[in-house]
Amino acid sequence: MAHGIQPEPPFTLSGVELTRHPERSIRVSRIATAFGVLGITALLGALGAMVTSAIYLSVTKSRDWHDMLDWWDVRMTLMALLPAAFYAWRWNRIKAAWTFRGYHLDAEELYIRTGLLNRSLTVLAYARIQEVNVSSGPIQRRYRLATVTISSAAGREAIEDVDPQTAHDLRDRLTELARERRLPV
Repeated sequence: MAHGIQPEPPFTLSGVELTRHPERSIRVSRIATAFGVLGITALLGALGAMVTSAIYLSVTKSRDWHDMLDWWDVRMTLMALLPAAFYAWRWNRIKAAWTFRGYHLDAEELYIRTGLLNRSLTVLAYARIQEVNVSSGPIQRRYRLATVTISSAAGREAIEDVDPQTAHDLRDRLTELARERRLPV
């Protein structure tokens, strides 16, 4: 496990080894996080520009835009450093979170474990599965990964960032198991 972090009960399965996701899924998670941080940076930059401009105009009563640009230039840099610091902190946590992700096909249930800070272990009975989909976004296709989405009456669960062939095999296997164990209507 990463950095000595161990999953504790109830997030462990006795005698069960979870199927791991490919290591290249770490890169996809880092890219997705970078896009999120980029969006937050743009939002904070625009918000900072509006707030500092309003403060400057109300304090100085000046309409000289060149003076205003000099006044809030340093503050804009500081606003952009906050998301960058978050991304630097998140960068190492992505690999640690990857070590906690996994799934296991049991005789009657599917187990899905995710999360580092907010951990979850989902147990999904095959008889409750209604729909199984395989999808792949542009970044996932670039790194040859896919997501298997499982729908049930309780909601949706996803097994993210698996090999495309594994995703199709999982879809076929889960569909077959759901048909076999489906409750009579």
